[in-house]
Parts: sequence; C-alpha cells; structure tokens
Amino acid sequence: MNDYQSAITATGAILEPYDSDKRFPVYGFGGLVNGVVNHCFPLTFDPSQPEVEGVNGIMSAYSNSFQFVQLHGPTMFAPLVHQAAAIAQTFSTPSEQGVGSLKYFVLLIITDGAIMDMQQTIDELVQASTLPLSIVIVAVGNADFTAMNALDADGKVLIDSRRQRAARDIVQFVPFNQFRRNPARLAKETLAEVPTQLLEYFNMKGIQPRTPVQRAGTSHLINNASNRGMSVGSMESMAPSSQQV
Repeated sequence: MNDYQSAITATGAILEPYDSDKRFPVYGFGGLVNGVVNHCFPLTFDPSQPEVEGVNGIMSAYSNSFQFVQLHGPTMFAPLVHQAAAIAQTFSTPSEQGVGSLKYFVLLIITDGAIMDMQQTIDELVQASTLPLSIVIVAVGNADFTAMNALDADGKVLIDSRRQRAARDIVQFVPFNQFRRNPARLAKETLAEVPTQLLEYFNMKGIQPRTPVQRAGTSHLINNASNRGMSVGSMESMAPSSQQV
C-alpha cells in the first residue's frame, strides 16, 4: 500500500461514518489524460457520474485510474477549489423548502507535491470563503509543504490579488506522516477546524439551528441539510479529492 492508499484508507475511515449515503465524488489532478495535462478530472472518467461508493470505491477508482492516466506535474490546487466552490455555490442559499435544503461541503485534498499555483489558489479560497465549504489538505511524502501553512490561515486573513479579504478561514492542513501511526491524533487533526468553520458559516448567514424534535420518547436534532457527503453534527460535505500519483 503506497502513501496515497494509506492516506485514503486512514482519512476515509475518519470521514465516511459522517456520510449517510456513503457516496463520494472523486477527482484527480496532476495527470496526463488523453495527452493533455489535467488538474481536475473525475477518477470515474465520467463527468456526469463522478461519485463512487464508499472508501472502497475511492480505492478502486484510484487504482483503476492508472490505466488511463500518466503522472504529471505541476501541483495545482486552484482548479479543484474552483470545482468544489461551484458545487457549494448551488447550495449556498435556502431554497423554497427553507434551510432544510442547505448543505455544507468538505473538500479533502490528498497531495504529495508542493503547491505551484499559490496566488491562484488564494484567489479561489477568498472567493469560496463565503460558501458552505471547508477544505482539508492532507500532505503525504517528504516534500516541502511549508507553503501549505500559508493556506491554513490560522490567526490571519487571506488576501487575494485584488486585495479582497477572506470572509473566514476554510482550510485545515494535516501532515499525514506526523500522525499516520496515531489514528486518534489523525482524526483530531483532520476534523480540528471543521466544526468551527461550519458554525462561522451559519452564523455569517444568520441560519439558526433547527428545533429538537421528539420521536418515540427521544429527542434529537433534525439535520438542517439533506444528506450527501459526510457530516459532523449538522455538517454536510463534498467528497474527497485525491491527486493522481
């Protein structure tokens, strides 16, 4: 099992239980597809059906993709963030059914390369900071990931090339090698910032928690988002995205 497979298995085990339907859209990046370098392509190779079933489906899609893709740099994040933001944008406002139709997404990026499009990625992150989206970047291997910490804007605000400030921090960076032998620490680091980011988004939008509902002698909170992806509390997520290496 290579580092990617280890990271998919470990982080998938953390995130999958929060997803009610266990279906994940999975994208690759940094690959030569049909002779063209592509930085955001579905690992199903069917743009209309990017979803797979569970972590096992992600592992199968990853393994099968080597039949169709040649590895190729550079490492670009902006197209992935743009794709995730486009999906999250669709669910960023209440529909006629009210807040129950809202979803909150998590994009999981697994990478072994140092980012090469930092400014473009920052621009995309600033634009995405108003959307129901969090991004967890899991780094595998021994590359220089110093720049990743700049994206995880703890204690500071990202500013894009037009001098616009991010509405909130939406990125969590996790160096996989530091926690691969400690599942509890890996789980803690992977989910460390997502609950706070979710609450910040709903507070920013003025969305209130749903009222607890009594059923069969129990009290529980009806989820304020229809189920797709993973969920922490009342959080919904977009699927993991794994770089093609």
